[in-house]
Amino acid sequence: MPSSTDVARELYVAFERADRKLLLELLHPDFVGYVSEGMPGGLGGAHVGPAAMLTEVWGPVWRRFRVRPLPGRFLSCDDGTVVVTGTYVGQPPGAGAPLEAAFAHVLALRDGQVCELRQITDTRRWAQAATAADAEVVRQLFAAVEERDSEAVLDAYATDVVIREAPSLPYGGVYHGHDGALRHALAYTATWDHLQSAEDRKLQPQIRGCDDRVVVTWRQKATVGDGRHLDVPVVDLIGLRDGKVASLEMFQQDTAAVLDFLARPEGNDPG
Repeated sequence: MPSSTDVARELYVAFERADRKLLLELLHPDFVGYVSEGMPGGLGGAHVGPAAMLTEVWGPVWRRFRVRPLPGRFLSCDDGTVVVTGTYVGQPPGAGAPLEAAFAHVLALRDGQVCELRQITDTRRWAQAATAADAEVVRQLFAAVEERDSEAVLDAYATDVVIREAPSLPYGGVYHGHDGALRHALAYTATWDHLQSAEDRKLQPQIRGCDDRVVVTWRQKATVGDGRHLDVPVVDLIGLRDGKVASLEMFQQDTAAVLDFLARPEGNDPG
């Protein structure tokens, strides 16, 4: 039977290859993974069973951060546990800076398989990487909206995205999934495109992280030929999952002013 250190080394080979089959072979049926509580995205805590660890932690971590653990030292302890120290290294999609975070994994083994993994890591580095990656996804979404690039807009959304807009607006309501997102986008552009100049379409997003959401303030603008100009602030609350927008809730500061402007579309196309 291979030694505990041999099994531990094979585990990191599986991580390097992203080999799901080998990972499942190396994990004991009674496996429990303990993830540092400060990890972003609600990953912290206990995850019971090999399948749970793959689907609830390692899969989402790979998709969001493109990260892998690079082991440096394998320390075999008297009680049979193996402590592995090293560095997580990854490049979150959309983030400018790579993710690097030190880790220590405490592995307990039984019957030649890993039955427990306790993760200790620099959770602050993970949180910073998550914030940067999420902000970049949101920036790309707003750029796509400004450019009226419907394909890029839909690509930024999760397939089960939920969009909420004030029901009093012509494009208001609740929209589900990509079909709903497309209907929302078409209704929005049908309302505003003929009233907006290229300058009006610049949304001027200000992006801030807040708990488990991204908060964006931007400007809804339009101009008509008689000189009337609309410029009102909007606040968006955006929830992200695995690098995609999973929820989008929009708050117009003054829907009455917006509806009054739309009710009197005097003048010509601003160009």
